[in-house]
Amino acid sequence: MKKLLLFLFLCPLLAIGQQKTSDEDQIKAVILKTFSAMKSVDSVALKSCFTEKAVLQISQIRPEGNIVREVPIANFVKNVMTRKAGDMDERVLSWGPILVDHEIATAWVPYEFYLNGKFTHKGVDAFILVKVGEEFKIQTLLYNMQK
Repeated sequence: MKKLLLFLFLCPLLAIGQQKTSDEDQIKAVILKTFSAMKSVDSVALKSCFTEKAVLQISQIRPEGNIVREVPIANFVKNVMTRKAGDMDERVLSWGPILVDHEIATAWVPYEFYLNGKFTHKGVDAFILVKVGEEFKIQTLLYNMQK
């Protein structure tokens, strides 16, 4: 009887852990899909990673101070489509924290970026994701660039 009670107590906890892992895996997958779509110049796959009203922002330190530029997702996709397959290669250096609360999530992803096979910069991608239907999509991508 004690084993049955322990089992009944642990089942919900195991399910919560499995859901979190599944969400984290799905979040990592959409981020990797974004990078892969950039590298392969696949506009359909790239657009599918973002919500309809997604925001892309770039934080840059300039002599006059920090500025944040906003780039419409449509412009970002157009820019990627001007490249040849393999020109853009964004690589995950490590997975920082991924935090999930029901339908929203954040992911901190240090990266390196290569253009035409040459290292150009590194930085951190800070993703805010939202669950649309059964999958997470990127709502906001804020990143910085360092040499």
